[in-house]
Amino acid sequence: MFLDILGTVTSLLATYYFIQLNNKAWLSSLFATLANSWLYWQKGIYADMLLESFYFLSTCYGWYLWRTSTQKEVIIIGKLSIKQWFVLLGLIAGLFVLIVNLLVTFTHSDIALLDALTTSLSLGAQWLMCYKIIATWILWFITDAIYAFMYIQKEIPFHSLLMVVYTLMAIIGYRTWAKQRGIQLLSRTKSCLQ
Repeated sequence: MFLDILGTVTSLLATYYFIQLNNKAWLSSLFATLANSWLYWQKGIYADMLLESFYFLSTCYGWYLWRTSTQKEVIIIGKLSIKQWFVLLGLIAGLFVLIVNLLVTFTHSDIALLDALTTSLSLGAQWLMCYKIIATWILWFITDAIYAFMYIQKEIPFHSLLMVVYTLMAIIGYRTWAKQRGIQLLSRTKSCLQ
C-alpha cells in the first residue's frame, strides 16, 4: 500500500509540472519511476516494471533536452504530421506485438494484452513528451483510461484512481500546451516580421 501511495503522489506531482512545462517534472518523475517499478514487480505487472526502466532513462534524456533548451532557445511545442502519426502508430503496433509475445513466452502474466497495449502506448507518449510534441497528451489520455481499468483488475486502487485523474490531466495538459503553442507561434511570427 505504501508504494501505491508514494508512486501515486510523486507521479501526480510530475504530471502537474509537465503540464506547466516546468523542469521540476523530471526530478519528480525520477522518484515516481523508482517507487512504481518496485510496486509493479511486487504485483507481477512485468511490462510496466520494464516500462519504468525506460521512463527512468527517458526522464534523464528529457530533463537534459529541456534544460539545455532553456539555456539556449526554448523548444517550441510541436505537432505531428499525418505521415508522422502513421509512423508512430506503426511503431506502437510493432511494440505491442513484440511485448505480447515476450509476456506470453516468459511470464505468467494474466493481463498480457492490456499490459502490452499500455506499455507500447506509454513508450510512444513518453518519447513525444521528451520533444514537447502536443500529441503526447492524446496518447496519455487513451493510455490512462486503459490503465485505470487494468489497475482495478490488479487490485491497485490508488494507481487506478491516479489513472482516472491522469485522464483528466491529459485533457488539461493538451489545452495548456495548445494555448502555449499558439503563443509561441505568434511570438515567432512577430519576430520574423520585425
